[in-house]
Amino acid sequence: MEAEMADFETPSRGDIIKGTVIQVQDDEVMVDVGGKSEGIIPLREMSLKDINSAKDLVDVGDEIEVMVLKWDDDGTILLSKKKVDSQKVLNKLGEDFNAGSIIEGTVTGTVKGGLLVDVGMVAFLPASHVEDGYVKNLDQYIGRTLQFKIIEFNRNKRRGSQIVLSRKELVAEEKNRLKKEFWENIEEGQTRLGRVRRIVDYGAFIDLGGFEGLLHVSEMEHRRVEHPSDILNEGDEIDVYILALDHEKERVSLSRKKLLKSPWEIAQEKYHEGDIVEGTVVRIAPFGAFVELDPGVDGLVHISQMANYRVEKPEDVVSVNEKIKIKIISIDPEQKRIGLSIKQVQDEEEANEVQQYLDEQEDENIE
Repeated sequence: MEAEMADFETPSRGDIIKGTVIQVQDDEVMVDVGGKSEGIIPLREMSLKDINSAKDLVDVGDEIEVMVLKWDDDGTILLSKKKVDSQKVLNKLGEDFNAGSIIEGTVTGTVKGGLLVDVGMVAFLPASHVEDGYVKNLDQYIGRTLQFKIIEFNRNKRRGSQIVLSRKELVAEEKNRLKKEFWENIEEGQTRLGRVRRIVDYGAFIDLGGFEGLLHVSEMEHRRVEHPSDILNEGDEIDVYILALDHEKERVSLSRKKLLKSPWEIAQEKYHEGDIVEGTVVRIAPFGAFVELDPGVDGLVHISQMANYRVEKPEDVVSVNEKIKIKIISIDPEQKRIGLSIKQVQDEEEANEVQQYLDEQEDENIE
């Protein structure tokens, strides 16, 4: 025992030594560092991360490396595990910096001018290096695990961050890779899933995964769209049809209405000859009135089908914006024409009234 004590050299401040955990409490850990010497690690010196209890990190019997912070006259040794961990992390990050390696980290919060990232220790990501362009909302990155390159490393720096990160170059490289892959695989006539990135007065730019295409407002629906924001929101995922490609100018024209049933296709399924429906008069001509059945689907009530009597002018019977009942008397899918009749509705209504009267009379006679 005396020989062991003789061989034991009293560690100095800053020395890194090995010890064995002999007691663990919430707020401190006791470590046997040899030579009948015991050291204390306060909770604040246990980890680079904020922890609530030392019991979450070590158990009795664990062998750990610690740094000597102070050796009091009474034999108490103040130790730090955090500083040893910090040196190990810095050594590894220094190697990554020198090699230009890609590292992973988790964004933990925002500060003035950028983001804080946990890469084993806290690093700084300037706002100008989050993407390869301007980012309006930095909060959207909090909690995300991303890849970075170290652009500044100074382990001796006392003020500011010892480690500065960047994603700009990586993002640009990934975009170029996706762009190349996109142009190698894209063809006119394909249907692709895209995400609405930006909405402008004349359309919407759709991210197709590596490249953006333009969905013009005229290609959004079969009906007239006043403004793209009336039917789309930024972030929406939609299917689009590849309408045209310009490899030289790197332009992609998209269509949404190509993937939608036209109003006439829907009308063919919805309406049949003999149906009595309601419509709105949208235009009057000398030969009759055009009636809207659905947006994009109009039918014609010829002047001869307006009433049971001779009609001189259509406006004597109907007016624009008037809602009327009409009977569908013909459907021509190829010419996209629907023939309508007001007269036949009136004939049927009169016939029904007569039949109802006769039925009532018959019931009265039976009684």
